[in-house]
Amino acid sequence: MPLLSFVLLIVVSCHSSGKKSPGKPIAADTAKMYPDSTKADLNPDIHPRHDTAVILKTHLTDTSYLAGNFILFLRPNEARYAELENDPDGGAGDADSDFGVGISNTIDSLRKNARYATVKALTSTKRYIFIKDCRNGPLVIDRDSVNYGTILSGKGKPISTTYNSVHSGNYLGEIDDYFSLH
Repeated sequence: MPLLSFVLLIVVSCHSSGKKSPGKPIAADTAKMYPDSTKADLNPDIHPRHDTAVILKTHLTDTSYLAGNFILFLRPNEARYAELENDPDGGAGDADSDFGVGISNTIDSLRKNARYATVKALTSTKRYIFIKDCRNGPLVIDRDSVNYGTILSGKGKPISTTYNSVHSGNYLGEIDDYFSLH
């Protein structure tokens, strides 16, 4: 009798091995989910050798999608700015004004100097930042607690961030250090 039970157990387990177990998570077949994408698009550890790859989209709303060499200036959206302005200790008006001058000076300097031809200056008030081609990318940053700041990113380089700290001068020193443009 025990031998018969053992044989039945083996037959039943072999027969049910092709069935999905409800208790275990099943990995999604990304090729079926994204039929037009390459393996490099779907796996952040594989980097494409060219820029014609499909940019992955997130399910998040309020997202800035970025790639290449850039400095991104983070500013609060209108609702957050209003909250900061109503905070008696906030001083949002002065900080925002100083930061605006710094952004403007940086953009003007980048346009005038050929040394910075490959670096873009961008501004975002969005909550999520999606960076396609940084090291270990694609990367999504949630800047929920960040009112002001900068993100430097270059293709294949780790990102550099400065959060909730601004100045009114240009940001060329930070760009020079990050991209080794001395």
